[in-house]
Amino acid sequence: MDLVELRVFVGGASMMKRKEHEKGSRSILEPIPLDLKKMARSPAKSVTHHQKEVYESRDKSPGKKLHVFLPYDMEVETLTRLPGKSLMKFLCVSKNWYSLIRSQRFVASYYAAKPSRFVAAFTNSVFGKPARLFIFSGEEEKTCSSSLVANLDMTIPSVTLPYNGYKYSSVHGFMACNDGATFIVCNPSTRQVLSFHCKAFRTSLGYDPVHDQFKALTLLTSEFDHIHNPSLMMCTHEVIRLGRGGVVVSRSSQVTSPYYLPLTVGLSINGFMYYGASVPVPNEEETPPTPVFVCFDVRNERILSFITTPKEVLVWQSYTSLIEYKGKLAVIVPRDVNYRDVTKHEWSKQTFELPLPLPFTRAPMGQRLISQGTNKAGEIIFSPTTLPGRAKPFYVFYFNTDTKSARRVRIHGVADTEEFWSRYGLTGICCASFSPQHADSIAFL
Repeated sequence: MDLVELRVFVGGASMMKRKEHEKGSRSILEPIPLDLKKMARSPAKSVTHHQKEVYESRDKSPGKKLHVFLPYDMEVETLTRLPGKSLMKFLCVSKNWYSLIRSQRFVASYYAAKPSRFVAAFTNSVFGKPARLFIFSGEEEKTCSSSLVANLDMTIPSVTLPYNGYKYSSVHGFMACNDGATFIVCNPSTRQVLSFHCKAFRTSLGYDPVHDQFKALTLLTSEFDHIHNPSLMMCTHEVIRLGRGGVVVSRSSQVTSPYYLPLTVGLSINGFMYYGASVPVPNEEETPPTPVFVCFDVRNERILSFITTPKEVLVWQSYTSLIEYKGKLAVIVPRDVNYRDVTKHEWSKQTFELPLPLPFTRAPMGQRLISQGTNKAGEIIFSPTTLPGRAKPFYVFYFNTDTKSARRVRIHGVADTEEFWSRYGLTGICCASFSPQHADSIAFL
């Protein structure tokens, strides 16, 4: 059995929620409630441009054609119930529908109305040809189930990733990953893909909910810079602002911080980005570095703070999983021993013994499990870092922290047939990732 240690940060900078986010964020708009019976009894009070065209067309040719009239609010309510893929097709129906579906208000209403989905993604073998990224998604379970169904949303050619656990991040409806110095951002619902070159290999995606803007943060200072210059005391970062139209609006290299060595990838929560790091002690080479969590303020584009953490939280580095757990920053650490020396008032710790023998640290390369989040019920989801093999079933594991029970769930449709492997020429070990609670968004960059 493996012990899994769950540490939840409960204060300070980790869960800052700005008042501006509550007031000014377009992303939290709720869909307009619609009383269909009331609308049927009384005519609409206002006439939109689209409705006016319908009236005029009916008046010019009375009795010849039957025109269906839909009030604006009913159009919005109807369209928000449709899948994102269908709305992408409806962009071609008329200029009015194009304007409606692409409007920021409708995008925000759709985001608030649609339930989250899970996303499963994988790439062909590092040495396999052709290189390709596959992205699947499906509806999350409403009740406890032993299986879910995933559908192929899109593929991105010429993308393959090495073995190193957590690879794809889900941020406000978009997926992001690094392919060397190329950073790739895509939306599975709209199939939009944006890729751009970065000046270094460590880039993470963040989202500013106040100004509704995505930004990528790249760490420019590397460990080799510190080796060649031990007196180096500062880190330099590049902030890349992404604008509408799929373009890079601007780049800034003015973000600096005390020197640190990153240990994990970034996790975006409520306008802040977090990642584990270690800070060397100046002039004391024999002293172990200090483990911290770096907090980056996406809106104000600055390193907000270094959050001190017990050393055992980051001792496993690549085996450490950062997730959002019940609205808080959490760290999942596989341990063989239950540590108790936690910092009071800053961290709370829960230790669980999983009822299933899941491979976290001792599995061969690529076969271990990681966690990238929870479902709506708060169950922690563990998924393999690679596909199980050629045309074999793909399973994820749900762990309930309240009942201390675990269950295995099969994800149907994720490269589990020989026909799929043959069609796309898949070979060798395929790196995989599973992201629960991915927001369904129809926004375009």
